[in-house]
Amino acid sequence: MATQSKYTPERAGDWGVPVGESQSYETGAIAMSDGVKLFYRHWASGAQAPTLALLHGLGAHSGWFIDMGNALHARGLNVYAVDHRGFGRSEGPRGHVRDGSIYQRDLAAFLDHIRAEQPDSPLFILGHSMGAIFALHLAAQDSARAQPTLAGLILMNPWIDDQTKVSPARVVSLLARGRMGSTHPFTTGDTRTMTTNPEALAMLNDDTLWVRAESASFLYQVTMLRLKAIAQARRTRIPALVIQCGRDLAVVSAASRRAYDALASADKSWKTYADFAHDVEFEPERAILDDDIAQWINAHSARGA
Repeated sequence: MATQSKYTPERAGDWGVPVGESQSYETGAIAMSDGVKLFYRHWASGAQAPTLALLHGLGAHSGWFIDMGNALHARGLNVYAVDHRGFGRSEGPRGHVRDGSIYQRDLAAFLDHIRAEQPDSPLFILGHSMGAIFALHLAAQDSARAQPTLAGLILMNPWIDDQTKVSPARVVSLLARGRMGSTHPFTTGDTRTMTTNPEALAMLNDDTLWVRAESASFLYQVTMLRLKAIAQARRTRIPALVIQCGRDLAVVSAASRRAYDALASADKSWKTYADFAHDVEFEPERAILDDDIAQWINAHSARGA
């Protein structure tokens, strides 16, 4: 059976069309303490429904997760998807920061915004690739609270370590420039490691919002966060689900497993999908993963009730 088209050139950068645009779906922006506004999407399923905050990966933006947002909303979840500072439709220098901890502050403010809108809903976070690093830092911070506010953590193809072969000279250049806060760009976008879906490749090639190169400073700052990821996992005690795809050519699956093993969560699960690639949001047969995510969230929402 033919799958429904997810991309049209009229909606460049969007993977899918938001369902219920006049009813359950909306977009918005929230201002950070320094005035930078973050763009987000929201699919509403009701005050009592579980809520999932979705954090995208390197170079990406929430438009790539429209189809996944639709699917999880159809399975009864409130879904929020944010564009990180400097990515997608959010403000800030494209792919550049001087202080990587700004992402933790941004996302903490974003989660506070969600809690204010959904005060009676259990809140879960899902981080894909780089977003999984941010999610781990947030989960460790939340686990340190006397009363954690997050109901659970999902890491999807987490960027603990990558398969990219970088020359020693490039590494030295990046580190030297990065420590100095340099805006010198380094290309990171490569569809060969992302997906094999031809329609998704066409969308990516047309996507003007895709940040295909980040500054030396940004990559240095994110590398510092990545190097602390396993330590953050050891501090994370909330329920966790780690997803690793078998055809992921971007990250090292053994490193994802090390992060899973390091999690201090008494309640944790490991799931693999042998035939899916790194950017699993583009998989035509992704329904099984959507089902598993929704079922895990609903089970843990009931448990915490």
